[in-house]
Amino acid sequence: MQLDQNPFFRKVITSWYDSSVACWTLIVMMILVFVVALAGMMVASGEPDFAEHLWFPRLLAFLSGFLVLKIFIRLRIRSKND
Repeated sequence: MQLDQNPFFRKVITSWYDSSVACWTLIVMMILVFVVALAGMMVASGEPDFAEHLWFPRLLAFLSGFLVLKIFIRLRIRSKND
């Protein structure tokens, strides 16, 4: 469902999963996942037996960082439009 950019008589109602509270909660959770992924990279790089599994915490850190950046940009654009 596409939202009208210029509503005539009312304010645009955002979905609960796209609200500011939900976005900030998701950012905080993904920052925690990013920290856990960094700890996993430190452990995997320290142990020679775990070196072959270093790709997983790297992927986890990349995906959580990308999501934090994307949600932050969404919030920034929304705050400029209000």
